[in-house]
Amino acid sequence: MSSKAVSYYDWTLNFKKNAPNHNSVTEKPKKNSIGIKDGEFKDFLRDWKKKNL
Repeated sequence: MSSKAVSYYDWTLNFKKNAPNHNSVTEKPKKNSIGIKDGEFKDFLRDWKKKNL
């Protein structure tokens, strides 16, 4: 039974394969307490005001 010696560099790459690339991750729009994106909620309120006030 022979085992291959793994370099430290190769060993650390095993952990990085599953980690997301921080440069390519985009921020998710924040949602308010009712679960709607803030921009969508503001648009909804603006349209509601136009129709009902």
